[in-house]
Amino acid sequence: MKHLPRFCALVLATAFVLSAIPFEAQAGKTLHRGNSSEPYSLDPHRAVSAAENNIIGDMIIGLYTEDAKGAAILGAAESAETSADGLTWTFKLRDHTWSDGQPVTAEDFVYALRREIDPNTAAEYASILYPIKNAFKINQKQLPVDKMGVRAVDAKTLVIELENPAPFLPELLTHYTTFPIPKHVVEKIGSDWTRPGTMLSNGPYVLAEWRPHDHVRLVKNPKFYDAANVKIDEVFYYPADEDNAALKRYRAGELDMQDRWPFNEHKWLMANIPTEAHHATGLSVSYVSFNMTRKPFDDIRVRKALAESIDREAIAKDVYQGFFGDVADSFLPPGMANVDRSAKVPWAGMTMDQRRAEAKSLLAQAGFGPNHPLKFSYNYISAPDPKRAAVAMQSMWHDIGVEVDLVATEAKVHWNLLQVRNFEVAQNGWVFDYNDAKNWFFQFQAAAVQMNNSAYDNASFEEALHSADLEQDLSARAKLLGQADAKLLADLPAVPQFFPYTRHLVKSYVLNWIDNPRDVNRTRWLDIGPGQGQGTPTADAGATTQHDRGLWDWVGSWFSAEAWSKWWNS
Repeated sequence: MKHLPRFCALVLATAFVLSAIPFEAQAGKTLHRGNSSEPYSLDPHRAVSAAENNIIGDMIIGLYTEDAKGAAILGAAESAETSADGLTWTFKLRDHTWSDGQPVTAEDFVYALRREIDPNTAAEYASILYPIKNAFKINQKQLPVDKMGVRAVDAKTLVIELENPAPFLPELLTHYTTFPIPKHVVEKIGSDWTRPGTMLSNGPYVLAEWRPHDHVRLVKNPKFYDAANVKIDEVFYYPADEDNAALKRYRAGELDMQDRWPFNEHKWLMANIPTEAHHATGLSVSYVSFNMTRKPFDDIRVRKALAESIDREAIAKDVYQGFFGDVADSFLPPGMANVDRSAKVPWAGMTMDQRRAEAKSLLAQAGFGPNHPLKFSYNYISAPDPKRAAVAMQSMWHDIGVEVDLVATEAKVHWNLLQVRNFEVAQNGWVFDYNDAKNWFFQFQAAAVQMNNSAYDNASFEEALHSADLEQDLSARAKLLGQADAKLLADLPAVPQFFPYTRHLVKSYVLNWIDNPRDVNRTRWLDIGPGQGQGTPTADAGATTQHDRGLWDWVGSWFSAEAWSKWWNS
């Protein structure tokens, strides 16, 4: 046994090396999340989509945040008090820091809210803050930014004054537009503050890497106030807007989660991994937008003809295989709180034959017919399911004598076209930021310029919303909001299509996942149990997890086969 002493030395050396590895490095947990699209920006004042919300919400915590079920709970604030008239909210911040160790202060919130509403920022979501005192006037350049109803009483006390009572304020304050940003960094380096290595967080994770069109990598923030209860050490977000390609990656074990699954694979999913293919009713609506700045879409007869000639039931059955969602006869989904949902689309109760006949008559009244057909372009996101829906609608519009060109672009480009109103008719959708109808209606107000894709402007609609804002009685407010919905359905600047289901793929070893109407599942609450790396039935059951590979690659850098052989035989 001439090599026994060397063998013992090797064992001792290995034990020493392993003991020097921090516990989290040995037992690190990595989560791979398929995200719907490439982020436009990780700046809360530049972001525009749910894909960015998923990432930003893992890094930054607002006054309120979401629990594991997606409900609003206190976040950066440890307490909140409301005045008797509901117009003044006072928040006490908890003791916590940015990821560089600097304290998070009330001034960080004041700075962030003013930056969002400042017209020079040109934030698309600025109008969501109009419930705050003077926010609208500031955004319209009628008042200076320092007149906004937000102030820091001291480092830990923030006061927000409102234009009108807002019972939905806690949920609104979970939205990334209301998050704090580190004033001491943003003032120093400007818009580059969101670069990896520079971007600071006060939440569970910090930005470590962003490779455009490949992935965003976040790592656990040790300075997060609840870091001890964050189970996952590292999370990768992959842009995955092509559902079938994402499913292949999921089945191969490359993704632990994916935020959509393709309808054309539902039979395989239900037969093979039914417990991993989730679907549930969410607070969202899909719809078609008309650009009312383009003729003839300023004509209600044209909009109504195109709207009522779409056979949504056929699309739900034949295109979406019954798994997309419920057919929408209004703009407000089931589960919407404190609102009268009795208003319906004008053609409710009519047969498709009756609707097609009326649509042809309306087009004829507007000057269109066989010798002068209506022609326009329909914009949609270049993914398989939107394409199939677009082709179906093209055929349905053809049945009433309308000629349609289909124009597909990637999601990022599509949303930008809507924002600048460079379209005629287009696919659109809305995931509610909070459970209140105002979150839907605000984007059809004339003042919501960048959000108001249709350029809708109606005094009766505005008056109903204004009256609802002033009303503290929830029952009376619900009726006023219902009136606003009825007006929107009568004018049809957009046409409701479906109330989509949330549909996620989640591996069985991803723990604590809870389907919820808000469709928010922060990585903070998730965990990884036994089985990661084993994949699905089509993946390698013996695959090594990423953190296992990382550990042994690191050890291997100390004990390569060649070096060990030379040492052993010396």
